[in-house]
Amino acid sequence: MEPEVFARFLQLLSADPEEAGRRYTSLQKKLIGYFRLKGVDDPVSLADEVIDRAIMKITGGADVPHVDRFCLGIARRVYKETVRLRQRETSAFQQFIAELGDSSVDQVDRIYNLLQPCFEQLANDEQQLLLAYCHESQGRSRIEYRHQLAEKMQLTVMTLRARVSRLRNKLTDCVEKRAKSTMSISN
Repeated sequence: MEPEVFARFLQLLSADPEEAGRRYTSLQKKLIGYFRLKGVDDPVSLADEVIDRAIMKITGGADVPHVDRFCLGIARRVYKETVRLRQRETSAFQQFIAELGDSSVDQVDRIYNLLQPCFEQLANDEQQLLLAYCHESQGRSRIEYRHQLAEKMQLTVMTLRARVSRLRNKLTDCVEKRAKSTMSISN
């Protein structure tokens, strides 16, 4: 986000820079509290996402008389999106497990044989990033670990996620291509 855009957002909160800073901090705390109450894994990142979306909408010309209420409305939408995403991921995982059935060893071998060459095609630093990002597997420790990883790499958490997402997409594309080529060879 450009500094001028953020400065305009702060000015919308208050003409006085100190008051704008306090109101911004207060707004961020409210959003984090909202997401914590909802039981979200990473309330800080979601609060940042809400503020980013609000700034984009305001910059796009949205008339916003009450920034706090506007952001809370966006927070509700972001929460619903997060819940839907979590449900889709859970459903996909459960379906994957159910489909493994008796041939689970064969499936795991097949996945490994498709994924390993794709992973090895990544640059060494990309491999290390994926391994580091996936190091912690659950809960609060995973969130804290990823925040520390982002700090260590001198990135924001959102930038770190974006990089990992691009790498995952790269792997997915490679695996899909390999799967199609092995299917066409076996037919």
